[in-house]
Amino acid sequence: MRAAVRAEMLRAHSGFSTMAVVVLALFIPVIVLTSDDTLGKMNVLDARRATLLVVAPLAWSFVAAAFAGSFSVTREYYYGSMSRSATQVGFARLFAGKALAAMVTGLVLTAGLAMVWAGVVVAVLGVNGLTPVFSSGVIRTLVGALLGAVAGALLGTAVGWIAGNYYAAAAVVLAGPTALELALLGTAPDMARFLPGLSLAALADPQNHLNLLPAVAAVLVATAWTVLLSALAWIVGRRRLT
Repeated sequence: MRAAVRAEMLRAHSGFSTMAVVVLALFIPVIVLTSDDTLGKMNVLDARRATLLVVAPLAWSFVAAAFAGSFSVTREYYYGSMSRSATQVGFARLFAGKALAAMVTGLVLTAGLAMVWAGVVVAVLGVNGLTPVFSSGVIRTLVGALLGAVAGALLGTAVGWIAGNYYAAAAVVLAGPTALELALLGTAPDMARFLPGLSLAALADPQNHLNLLPAVAAVLVATAWTVLLSALAWIVGRRRLT
């Protein structure tokens, strides 16, 4: 098992794909931050509230983690190496190795993004004459973002196994939460808040999307989605390779 995880970790940070995932991880919170009037409200908010609003986009870092997880699977289907990998280490070890490696990758991506984003927080608040306030709400967002990255990585890996195609999986993990689910949040929030992406975002309690689930409910919903899709991924992946 260690060898399988080590091999998947090496694949996760090799080649030009690594840079693409890093760029995506930086791009997602920028899009979220600029998608509404958050920046325009900075000059009328106190420092604590302003800090929470600028930190909140980190809740969506699970998108990059999900993409990295799905890519670890679909890359092998794309290059036709999945059957060989399954033969070499066995499906169970391959499945678990990709999931564990994706979780580590998601954590590293999100932790690194949080450190870079701290500079964005300082810059945005500084332009508006404010100083960042490190409150319990900021800690909650950071912890939730890390948890979301772990779950997002597992969900992304599951989508990769189920789709078996790079383009289909990428469309689901990227456009699903950032386009479809956010659109539904505005038109049908009572339904949308239970979708996988929005339940992951709710883990970090983002302050600029108050229609999301409370944190405790989000944990239960996100866990249910993770277990359900992972089980389906196991069934689909095993059948495809046997």
